[in-house]
Amino acid sequence: MDKSIKNKVAFVTGAALGIGRATAILLAKKGAKVMVSDINEEEGVKTTSIINDAGGYARFFKLDVSKKDDVQKVCETIHSTEGSLDLAVNNAGIAGGIGQIHEIPFESWERMISICLSGVFYCMQEELKCMLPKGFGRIVNVSSLAGLNGLATAGDYVAAKHGVIGLTKTAALEYGAFNVRVNAVCPGFIQTAIMDDVSQEVQDYITQVRVPMKRIGTAKEVAEAIVWLLSDSSSYVNGENLLLDGGFKAG
Repeated sequence: MDKSIKNKVAFVTGAALGIGRATAILLAKKGAKVMVSDINEEEGVKTTSIINDAGGYARFFKLDVSKKDDVQKVCETIHSTEGSLDLAVNNAGIAGGIGQIHEIPFESWERMISICLSGVFYCMQEELKCMLPKGFGRIVNVSSLAGLNGLATAGDYVAAKHGVIGLTKTAALEYGAFNVRVNAVCPGFIQTAIMDDVSQEVQDYITQVRVPMKRIGTAKEVAEAIVWLLSDSSSYVNGENLLLDGGFKAG
């Protein structure tokens, strides 16, 4: 077990499936007490059961991160019942629709921003309120390759993920002196449910042409990077946006 992770209280949003589930499970293996949250109650409870059945410690909280009051209640409950909130992974998000900027419906834009950007903001606010009095905290926000580049037909998603990086860098500047580190990961093409909507033709192009490693990444590979950023092994890393794309952006 990683001694810097062991017995820490870790809050993971969007932990029902994919990167969130992989991160929650890995944190538990490292000895963290994992607070699993997701709007998907069935799969969130399943993540919690996987951890507890393996001898770890996990609790489930149903949470829609776009609802500020609900975020506040969950974080306050965790802090009061567990006595701390030390580590946070703000992963909850949705995939964007496909359409050029002039075609994106306002409702789609509003939903994307409320979940993928405002949701991260709401969570960070409450997490920081728990961490600052203790003088310790580690936060990792899940952005995307789309948070670093433009991506045609995904303007709403790109805007939200760029915003996450901006919040991450600002928080690193504001709270680094208080022993609270804030970083982001920027996954490229990762084998999660989002890839199910990507045609085989596009997937073949990604793996055969665009990604030098010639494959799609895994949720566990992203989880390993997140947990590293939460651990003391990354003790001087702050305000970073760590790219996990198999070399996609290198050329």
